[in-house]
Amino acid sequence: MIFYELNNFKNNKAFIHKDDATGYGPRICINTKGEKLFELPDKDMIVNGFEDEDVAFVMNDKGLYALMDNKGKFLTDFIYSRIFGGSEDGLFEVKRNGKHGHIDIQGREIIPCMYNDGCYFSEGVAAECLNNKWGMIDYFNKTVIPFEYEDMGYCYNNLITAMKNGKYGLINKNNEVLVDFCYDELFSCTTRQCLSYPAKKGDKYGIIDRYGNVIEDFIYDNIDLACDSDDNMGEYLVILKENKKALYSAVKNKFLTDFKYDYIGWLSQDRILVKNNQKCGFIDTNGNEVIPLMYNIFPYNYFSEGLCVVYENNKAGMINLYGELVIPCIYNRLQDCREGFIHATNFDEQNGYIDRKGEVVIPLGKYRNYFKGFQEGFSNSYDENIGDVYINKKGEILELKV
Repeated sequence: MIFYELNNFKNNKAFIHKDDATGYGPRICINTKGEKLFELPDKDMIVNGFEDEDVAFVMNDKGLYALMDNKGKFLTDFIYSRIFGGSEDGLFEVKRNGKHGHIDIQGREIIPCMYNDGCYFSEGVAAECLNNKWGMIDYFNKTVIPFEYEDMGYCYNNLITAMKNGKYGLINKNNEVLVDFCYDELFSCTTRQCLSYPAKKGDKYGIIDRYGNVIEDFIYDNIDLACDSDDNMGEYLVILKENKKALYSAVKNKFLTDFKYDYIGWLSQDRILVKNNQKCGFIDTNGNEVIPLMYNIFPYNYFSEGLCVVYENNKAGMINLYGELVIPCIYNRLQDCREGFIHATNFDEQNGYIDRKGEVVIPLGKYRNYFKGFQEGFSNSYDENIGDVYINKKGEILELKV
């Protein structure tokens, strides 16, 4: 019998790995019709899937990576110990022989692997480390900021956090000092609308603006960037004072709540998870409590497609953005809503899918274990007779024509 190890679909393509009595075969790329597009030339090559840019990072049996296009053509040799990231400028970070550089989507080494470490490009520049000192380069590998700093962040709004003599300050791309090097920590916000920056002096935190003016005195016990399910960090800050937390807007430069929460967590779809006395609810981005603190919610749960998993009496259900319980708390576990479907598990550990109204659309127990959520119309599951399978939103198995 032939079994397949299956990866998720991305850009209407996925990789499957053939496994039969003779051992593993090569990884094969298929389309959403189950048709073979191409296969990797060596059965020991490993690939997880395509990136957003529709290229893939492939690893050989020596642990080295190459960049491959969506037709199976290798754009680089297997010379990199890592290929990672992707930036707003369409470049990937790479490491070769312990050195950091950048390649473009065609596999051309735009920045040679000559640096000890580095970051992705932002606003046309990237921080790199050379001889244990940090500076910044442009796309042509020209030094924009001299390699004279002990640490350096990304560039946002032409502002860069940098460390000199053990202290942090702010500089711009002209290497002009905007905020003196006097802070033990200085956060770099990724939201370009931010007007303020969390900083630390000694064991206390405060907030400064881009010119170094103190907006909030250094009297707080901690400041964190609010977690954001869309990775848009920095617009909201979580500030701790005397064991209570408040939400602060780094765009409006003001507190949005009082110090009254035990926990402030994920931001998703303009809702922010808050917790007090073991009960959770949500505030909006103005700090108003829009969903009462009455549920048990795991800290990593957030709104996805307008729904969030909650628990009552150790049973899972889902609320909408207005706090209405739209899926009753009758399940052992529920996953995030993806493409209108929610992976559900009952107390007999049977898995299936329900829709946004709570209607069962793929019966619990029809397939076994590890549903992974829908992506581009398909989910990975397991059939007792076939093994790993793709199912569509009708619960039908995708035939693999390979």
